[in-house]
Amino acid sequence: MNDTNTSHNLLAFFPKDSQLSSSEVAALTQNKQSLVTVKRQLSALFKAGYLEQSGAGRSVKYSLSKKGWLLKPLDVQAYLTQAPDDRLKNPHFQFNVFEPPYVPLFAGSELEQLETATKKYRDNAARSDNATRKKELMRFIVEFSWKTSQIEGNTYDLISTERLLLYGEKSPTNTEFEAQMILNQKKALEFILDNEELWEEPKISALEALHAIVGEKLDISRNLRKTIVGITGTNYRPLESEFQIRDALELLFDAIAKSNNIYEKALWSVLGLSYIQPFVDGNKRTSRLLANAMLLAENYAPISYRSVDDRAYKEACLVFYEQNSIEPFKKLFVEQYIFAANNYNIAGDS
Repeated sequence: MNDTNTSHNLLAFFPKDSQLSSSEVAALTQNKQSLVTVKRQLSALFKAGYLEQSGAGRSVKYSLSKKGWLLKPLDVQAYLTQAPDDRLKNPHFQFNVFEPPYVPLFAGSELEQLETATKKYRDNAARSDNATRKKELMRFIVEFSWKTSQIEGNTYDLISTERLLLYGEKSPTNTEFEAQMILNQKKALEFILDNEELWEEPKISALEALHAIVGEKLDISRNLRKTIVGITGTNYRPLESEFQIRDALELLFDAIAKSNNIYEKALWSVLGLSYIQPFVDGNKRTSRLLANAMLLAENYAPISYRSVDDRAYKEACLVFYEQNSIEPFKKLFVEQYIFAANNYNIAGDS
């Protein structure tokens, strides 16, 4: 197991759907590791399920398994110094991201951190009365509505968002569009809380209803898109056909349903929906709402993303779009969940 831990970074040398020999991997380390060491580490990664093996003897070559490319570590900043045309060999949507086999997304140490945070979240709420939890819920709604809108370019500040949502006072220095975006987030969260039974195993119809609230009075088309969309800063091309989009969503929801880990469900919701881009606009806002809907339905801490760096969030999404590595976004997710569990006191009965 020690070999697996120390060699995990070797995965970064493997492009998805490419094969490398041990000598080729050793060369990529720029002579920092001997061929004997590289061979031992590749063998450990193969036994741990991160790599697949083909050939025999001196002809053995390795390639990333699904576990390998999903959990491949990447230096985000170094990766993004490359031009978009150099980063991506296959710009198309990959259905196998959501197809079997099942891959556990969180290591034992990560799950331990998340469970410790959840216990603290529930313990704090158990010592509070209903009035306090109701006040805390409103604080979460304000901070989530502000931050999720800010990630999408909204320039409302937190204090102005609070005045808008609590007292209906619109900022004179912001646009009507920005105010409506924030109001829609609050309304969407209220819809989630009023219909918790929808989110234990989400369906496309519930997703479309949630997205309709996100886009209300913002001139955003409802229902699954029938047109092509592009994403700024990447050559990744989401699916074009409404029927393929529906198939991809069914695969995503099936993967969510088969997982018995609420953190995986939420992570797949926020990142998987962003990857599919099922709507003309409002995809990431809807994805963050969907993940929180699943967390709230099971009495886990909802994530406000209040302390997240907007650029880091977008870059982590972009890495997943292009390389299907979940690692950069997973790190962000764990940090934000722990922050939320420590800062919001709204849990119900566990």
